[in-house]
Amino acid sequence: MMNANEVLIDLLEDNRRRLYRAFNEMSDECLAWQFETGANNIIVTMWHMGRILDVFLTLQALGLASEEECWFRCGWAERTGYDPRGFGQNGWGILTGYTQEEVKNMPSLTREQALGYLNDVYDTVKEYLLNTPMEKLETPGIGFDGKYSQYQCIQMALLDNIRHLGEIFAIQSSWKRQEGKMEKPLDTNPG
Repeated sequence: MMNANEVLIDLLEDNRRRLYRAFNEMSDECLAWQFETGANNIIVTMWHMGRILDVFLTLQALGLASEEECWFRCGWAERTGYDPRGFGQNGWGILTGYTQEEVKNMPSLTREQALGYLNDVYDTVKEYLLNTPMEKLETPGIGFDGKYSQYQCIQMALLDNIRHLGEIFAIQSSWKRQEGKMEKPLDTNPG
């Protein structure tokens, strides 16, 4: 039987596998397509997925400085010339609460950059979960005034990622319909 850490790791890796499977069949045009004006495209949604896990682990669960986020530590801010701190809800820079102007000012990430950043974040979260005993994960996170445990901080962000994967499938399906390319149903089965 899996413990709580292993369940989160299983969900994280399952989400990554499903995202890769969908991502590999998408054209660059599909990745950048917006369903409607003001809607996020798939690349922006993927960046948000990485940011929320990055911020919730680094700031909320562990209480580390923002410079310890993967976005900064792994060189993504430097490579893209983009510092998201101070934007959106609580100044977290996770896309939530961004104005349309702030979204327009975000860098246009390539396919490789979007996957690279998300992988850096997923790898960091997985490593943390593999090396942290459940007793420590049950202690209050630093963020949210200690209202949530470290486990809950990671769980909230991971569940958000799972929901956003559904959004990506919906955007992909809409893209295929509008392009007249809906030959077969999307494969969303695990594996």
